[in-house]
Amino acid sequence: MTPATTDTMPLVMVKGFRISSDLFISGYAAGEGPCQCTSLCCEGGVYADLHERDRILEHRELIRKYMDETQSTDDRHWFEAEEHDDSDFPSGRCVGTAVIHEKCAFLDKIGRCSIQAATSEDGMGPWALKPLFCILYPIEVSEKTVTFDAMLQDEQPCCSVSPAFATPLFRACRDELVHLLGEDGYAELERQYASLAQTQTAKAGR
Repeated sequence: MTPATTDTMPLVMVKGFRISSDLFISGYAAGEGPCQCTSLCCEGGVYADLHERDRILEHRELIRKYMDETQSTDDRHWFEAEEHDDSDFPSGRCVGTAVIHEKCAFLDKIGRCSIQAATSEDGMGPWALKPLFCILYPIEVSEKTVTFDAMLQDEQPCCSVSPAFATPLFRACRDELVHLLGEDGYAELERQYASLAQTQTAKAGR
């Protein structure tokens, strides 16, 4: 698809979220994508809703089994003490995961998330307890807008997008967006993208 510009994109609203044009007009080259993860994005920790924190702590014994010697198995050290108000979180409150040995408390020495490892092995599913903002990255939700998080743009291939692409960002992050918006919400993104492609084709034919 020929790269679009933001002025060709109508405002898209899905499930109460504004959808940034970044999801449609940028993406990854062939053979590249966010699944080729280096875990560098995880090192600084993440903000979790208070309910997410509480569910993680309810499963502390399971998670401990998947931690190594570079991590603290003392759950009192897993989260920061200070909580924050943030309307992008369901409860309106969030808390950061702690950084231990210069990495997220839940990241082991080979860059694997102990939460995801625990729930995957236990049959709960890889994202059963993982904080939403961990799941979504490099997608982020900011002030109810679903957009691209440019924190590691041009630093890590898995977290960098381009206006010239083989796979648009929203398709590269399909599973993550389905998790956030549901299958019907994701289908609306596909409809919007198809509409954009038709508009561009019509303009090119003039």
